[in-house]
Amino acid sequence: MGKLNILIAENDADGKVLIQESFADTGLFNVLAIAEDGQILKNIMEESDILFPDVILSAAGHGYDILYYLKTSDAFREIPVVTYSNTTTGTDEKKCQQMGALKHFIKPDSAPGYQKMAKELYDLLLGE
Repeated sequence: MGKLNILIAENDADGKVLIQESFADTGLFNVLAIAEDGQILKNIMEESDILFPDVILSAAGHGYDILYYLKTSDAFREIPVVTYSNTTTGTDEKKCQQMGALKHFIKPDSAPGYQKMAKELYDLLLGE
C-alpha cells in the first residue's frame, strides 16, 4: 500500500515542525494539515469536501474533544484516531481508548522517535 493521509493536531510550534518532518521523512504518510487545536481540526474537517484522512493523530489534550466530536459524527466516526501525550501514568491512554482511540503513544522527543511512531502507526493501520 502507498502513503496514508494523516491529519495532525499539535499546538506546540517546535513539535509541529518536528512531527511533520519526521512523518514525511518516513515516506509512509502525506501530512494533509496540522491543526493548532481541536476547533481548527474540526473546521478543517467540516470545510473541506476532499479532505478525508486515513488517520488523525492528536495530542491527548486535544484528543478528548476530537475523539468526542469524531466518534459522535456520522460523517467521520470511522476515521481512526490515535493520540499521544507526555504522560506515562496510563491515565491519558486509558481515557483516550475508552473514548474510541485506536492507540495511544508516549510523545517522542526526537525525529527518530517520531519516525518510529510513524512506522508503528503505519503497520497498525495496515494490520501488519
